[in-house]
Amino acid sequence: MDTFDEDIYKPCPRPIPVSNWIKPEEHLKCPTEKTLPEEYRFNVRRWRLEPGYIKPRQLFYGFGVDIQDFLDYHQRHQLPRPPPMDQASMWHYMMDKVMDDLRTHCRFDLQHILPFTPKYDYAIALYNSHHLSVTELEDDEEEDVIRTIKERFGGPIAAQKPQWFFLLMDFTH
Repeated sequence: MDTFDEDIYKPCPRPIPVSNWIKPEEHLKCPTEKTLPEEYRFNVRRWRLEPGYIKPRQLFYGFGVDIQDFLDYHQRHQLPRPPPMDQASMWHYMMDKVMDDLRTHCRFDLQHILPFTPKYDYAIALYNSHHLSVTELEDDEEEDVIRTIKERFGGPIAAQKPQWFFLLMDFTH
């Protein structure tokens, strides 16, 4: 079913945590500080030189967001409206436009990922733990990117501190 123009910003139902398939006791605790504990640090040198080296689980550093946060951003910044399409496709279209806009304003290659958490639908990631040593910004540059994300999104994201997230796919495969 195609959606009509006036329906594109209809509120997205938030997931009810009790019915979420990720139970709180199954949720692994991610590090809360930017500096990763040793067990999550990827050692490129060891990976290249030691055939038996196993990469640690990959984590992503950024902000938790919901589909509604993307819809609000899209509307607030008057991004290009999607062509007629079903609701799920429309949400993905709008999320892509938000990410393009955010990358342009931050001047940084941000990602959106599916995190393993009962709290958020998506995460906007600045870094992943396997490439942190290559992609990490200087402190002042990182502050600018974080400030821009918070200003552009507003609302609950503005009150968040960046945190680490596990990738959902690591737990579903």
